[in-house]
Amino acid sequence: MSSTTLAPAVAGPLAADQVARFHDQGYHILPAFLPDDLNARLKAEVDQFMADQKAPIDPYAKGPKPLKKMQLEYHEHGFLLTEPRLMAILRQLMGGSEFSLHHLHTARHDAGSHGVHWHHDYEQLPDTNRSHLMVHVFFYLNGLDGTIGDLMLVPGTHQRVMARNAFSQFGNADLPGSLVVDDVPPGTAIIVHSAVQHARRAKPGGEGRPRYFIDSSYCQAGIRWPSYPTAHLQRMMRRAKELGLGRGGEFDFVFDPDRFFPEDEWSKRLDPVNQGSLALRL
Repeated sequence: MSSTTLAPAVAGPLAADQVARFHDQGYHILPAFLPDDLNARLKAEVDQFMADQKAPIDPYAKGPKPLKKMQLEYHEHGFLLTEPRLMAILRQLMGGSEFSLHHLHTARHDAGSHGVHWHHDYEQLPDTNRSHLMVHVFFYLNGLDGTIGDLMLVPGTHQRVMARNAFSQFGNADLPGSLVVDDVPPGTAIIVHSAVQHARRAKPGGEGRPRYFIDSSYCQAGIRWPSYPTAHLQRMMRRAKELGLGRGGEFDFVFDPDRFFPEDEWSKRLDPVNQGSLALRL
């Protein structure tokens, strides 16, 4: 187990050796990537999102129940998805290929929050290869300071094909070669290959200083990826374009629903035939 070693802040595309290191190790840290003013607005939106999620929906209201706002419908959250410096970096990591949004998640972890066991988030049904790149971008709006929850990674594990929960029996204990990220400044972004095993270890302290967290994820073009049910996926991508999140069309490719298929539907089709060597079923 080792601790965080910060690289200099990066404001634009990565150097060739940084791209190579990402593909070898499976992560790259961008300290203080978000400007202070944007960071503050995002934190306010996280607070608003958390409050909105708790707001009750009137069960006696007539007509269809209203849908709660998606994260990308909050202004700064939405445009964070196509932040131009981030787009330039992702194009590099994707080898120049286009890519599409998989999801945008938002959370606020307060003092006493629980941890999360070792897992990876690469979407494939079933896990058989890593031919195309999927990344998660973790934004730590208050940084990480050794309280509430540390980010833990096992660099290089994206190069080994394994089930999502292959390491879950270890909880969030230190593993050979694991890295603990526990000292990064506010506004830091960490780009992680989605197949890297990672965890969150609960830590004491942090009262009055929540762990503000935004997680966006992108999938390389060239294959279809498992995703949300069709109705939700179509709504998310359509709404993104309505809100102009493609920044004048430059990044509309990020919101292409045709690069995905509904995981829930196809997993049911897979179960009856997922026996023996699938190669023999081609």
